[in-house]
Amino acid sequence: MSEFAVDVQGVGKRFRRHTDRRNSLKERIVRGRARNPEDFWAVRDVTLQIPKGSVYGLIGHNGSGKSTLLKMIGGIYRATEGTIATDGRVAALIELGAGFHPDMTGRENIALNGSILGLPRKEILAVTDEIIDFSGLGDFINDPVKHYSSGMYVRLGFSVAVHMKPDVLLVDEVLAVGDEEFQRKCFDHLYSLRRAGKTIIVVSHGLGQLEGLCDEIAWLERGEMQEHGPAVETIAAYLRKVNADEAARNPMVSAVRGIDDDGARAGDQSVQVTRADVVDGNGTPITHAETGTTFTISLGITVPEAILGPNVRVALQHDSGTLVSMPNNHRWGIDFGTIQGEHTVRFAFVDNPLLPGRYRVHVDVFDYTGSRLLDSWNDAVEFAIRSPRGEIGQGLVELPVEITFE
Repeated sequence: MSEFAVDVQGVGKRFRRHTDRRNSLKERIVRGRARNPEDFWAVRDVTLQIPKGSVYGLIGHNGSGKSTLLKMIGGIYRATEGTIATDGRVAALIELGAGFHPDMTGRENIALNGSILGLPRKEILAVTDEIIDFSGLGDFINDPVKHYSSGMYVRLGFSVAVHMKPDVLLVDEVLAVGDEEFQRKCFDHLYSLRRAGKTIIVVSHGLGQLEGLCDEIAWLERGEMQEHGPAVETIAAYLRKVNADEAARNPMVSAVRGIDDDGARAGDQSVQVTRADVVDGNGTPITHAETGTTFTISLGITVPEAILGPNVRVALQHDSGTLVSMPNNHRWGIDFGTIQGEHTVRFAFVDNPLLPGRYRVHVDVFDYTGSRLLDSWNDAVEFAIRSPRGEIGQGLVELPVEITFE
């Protein structure tokens, strides 16, 4: 155990489920004991070794066994099979208000939690003022915690856990309850614990935060280890699976527009946009596009009578309302000439730079001079951009950049 803070070997946790549960004493007397119990393995055959001084993340869907594994490391659950060895004092912030007595004040709960962790009274008193100051609870520290909001619970729970000088700190998703200011303070403190050589194990769905915080990450699926290793690589593998599942589950991004779908349509209708699809670089319909890969917005247009080269414009709008881009064929020097009948106009976004998010497509068609509106289709389609590599970018586009260091 000299180099590992936590050593998990072949660990599994089994629960017993009763599909025919009796929820009251009366039901048990009348209907007898519950029958057909089923074994459910929340975690099965998990092996991992967490080095001292590292920050280790656990990711996966809800119900994948992350929190169960964390509770076994913290000693809250006993493993059904396998072994778990920890080196040093373990402090856990796993469930909101866990370890707090609702009728005791915040100050009294600080002393209670310190005693549970085995700290001498002198050490508890030495850090009490630091805990109160970090939590920002002020005068509320002398109120019973049963009157606290969920955010106040998190503030006090996190403050107690990190100031009890743990060698291994376990943190579950509860930090998501805190406000933005306190979350920043928490992550700043986690970085300081990391610099101090403490071991931190974090369960979170905030992949962007984990990518920047963790050295390594383990991905669990239905209680079983899928992959573990460097944070960026493991997150990328997880997101590829999520993207593939989404593609299999969701319908393709397309829309067909009838003549009367919008009621009184804008424009003089000498050109009508009747269809909109999102397809990949090979023309195959897709459920979402990916950053860095080419995708195409394909438009079907109907031209009842011959018209000279219309100007077709596509507007991409981020879900936040920000207009991202508005290309049109005239701007790119493309003239369709005189057209009539059924046609398809394709806008291929080469090596798509859009960052993950949701985007809406608006279509407008003007005459050759650009002064007369022929047709307009707001919110023609809405589609998602996903990252195939796992990056969680901030902003709208990924600009090419060169970074040098001298």
